[in-house]
Amino acid sequence: MKRADTTAPGRSFARLYVIAVALSAAVAGASGASASMVRYHHPVYHNGKRVLWHGAWRGSAGRHAVARSAPAKAAPPSPAPAAVVTAAGAGAASAAAPAAALKQVAVIADPGDQVASRMARELVDALTDQGVQGRTIVGSTAPTGIAKVMRGDMADFAIVTLDSLGVSLKYQPDWPKRVALVAPLAPETVEVVASKDIKSVNDLVGKSVSFGDPDGTTGISAKLLFTRLGLTVNPTYEPLADGLSALDSGKRDAVFVLGGKEAHALDGFGGDGRFHLVAIPWSAALGQDYAPARVAAADRPNLVAANDTVETVAEPMALVALDAAQGSPRADSLGRVARAFFDNYESVLAAGHDEHWREVNLAADAVVTSADWPRLQAAQGWIDEHKTPTNASLDAFRAAAKAAEASGGPKADDSDRLYDSLTRWRSLMQ
Repeated sequence: MKRADTTAPGRSFARLYVIAVALSAAVAGASGASASMVRYHHPVYHNGKRVLWHGAWRGSAGRHAVARSAPAKAAPPSPAPAAVVTAAGAGAASAAAPAAALKQVAVIADPGDQVASRMARELVDALTDQGVQGRTIVGSTAPTGIAKVMRGDMADFAIVTLDSLGVSLKYQPDWPKRVALVAPLAPETVEVVASKDIKSVNDLVGKSVSFGDPDGTTGISAKLLFTRLGLTVNPTYEPLADGLSALDSGKRDAVFVLGGKEAHALDGFGGDGRFHLVAIPWSAALGQDYAPARVAAADRPNLVAANDTVETVAEPMALVALDAAQGSPRADSLGRVARAFFDNYESVLAAGHDEHWREVNLAADAVVTSADWPRLQAAQGWIDEHKTPTNASLDAFRAAAKAAEASGGPKADDSDRLYDSLTRWRSLMQ
């Protein structure tokens, strides 16, 4: 695939303008409903109340017939513009959306991953700038959590780890058709915090390691990483703050952390010098699912020796559209929203936003282990429309990266991100 210009995706293209459509529908109690509603054919209860009708905007009256209470808690909605735009109308300049298409866009991120949660909020802000009303939701993005969210129709997009998508194939083989990739996101650094008597990651065999919240994405990532390393540990499941407290009191031997850049529970931990970050050396066994990473003393002054760095790995992430099978009305709706986000991508690169946005290559492929996972069609269309001319220098760099991978070096999939970093560095030095 040719590479899109991701440093300023909206710079040379007209900003997306939308005409907001404000619609309201009154649902009659026992006598009827608006034309945009469909009656359930059997009793359905939500939060203890009988639900008689549901929206028809998904184009399927029976598929979501059983409403369930959501496993996630809705965060306060982001400030919405004065005019509200439907998900289906986000990309239309003047067409009025049907009443059945009205829906606020929701983005879910796992509470155990503070970086993903922050990026979800900033994504919603970018959509708001484009006239799309949205909100963030805190909830599990592990396969079981995403399945519940889709059954309850709680969210439209999710920020997930790619390894969790790979796990989902064991239980949800149809997900590559329903959970469409929108864009790869920058990998998140994994940190393993332990007492200094743990000299290497191999010393954790048989030890108690905190994996984060039960059913959370951090727990799945931790389990998969230790499995890939061939190490058997004794996992415990608890929030990060509780895990660190248990580590401090000697009840745990280590704590697995994902998204620690925004995890303020780590900010003051280890000030007494008893703890450190355990190195995870790069190996060919990790190349399929992870990227190499380092944590510097400046990032973790209490856990990394001065002027030193600790080798570790990073977990690939992605933005996905939920329940968006190709050709469905929902895929079209969410596709318009995805294009609106891409058109306004430059806004998330502004100062004060999460630095991971600057490492994203929208045109790169997101690789899910043992699966051909398609991208949302509208997102792929945007990328095809914004292709840049062939870059001979980049092509040569990619070839070198593939050669390095063959000899046991970092995987070639990271070559575009590394190339971007090098070219930015070179431009600063000139």
